[in-house]
Amino acid sequence: MSISGFSPRVVLTAFALVVTASALTTAGCTPDNHVGRPCEVGTMPLGGSSGQIVTLSAPALECPSRMCLLPGGDATAQGTGALCTAGCDSDADCEDAETGPKNDASDRRCENGFACMWPTAVGAFACQKLCVCRDFVGEPSGGFKKPASCP
Repeated sequence: MSISGFSPRVVLTAFALVVTASALTTAGCTPDNHVGRPCEVGTMPLGGSSGQIVTLSAPALECPSRMCLLPGGDATAQGTGALCTAGCDSDADCEDAETGPKNDASDRRCENGFACMWPTAVGAFACQKLCVCRDFVGEPSGGFKKPASCP
């Protein structure tokens, strides 16, 4: 017997069209991880460090990626706070990140955009490329290189 008076072949064809249309609509779409959204890491970085101490909190529930990043040392002295981050392959993956207005001390968001780099070579997120606020890092000429200790 048929469903709602349609033959099984018509029902299967309609189902296949719906599934195909749904797949095509979402193909190429990437989730909005709200990179740059302010978040909390639950601690403050050690003062007086050389800027090499990174605090990465996960799961950070306020971040769709569940990752919150706060570089330590002099980076936080610039006024930018901990921000949501996400994995990336290139700077283009970080282009739609949230930024704040320049020279607004009351806004703790990133002012200078994001770069895709390796913020740490140790710990649970060792050697993973993440979107990092350019307020926190000085980009070397030629771009960021993978740390020698990373495979």
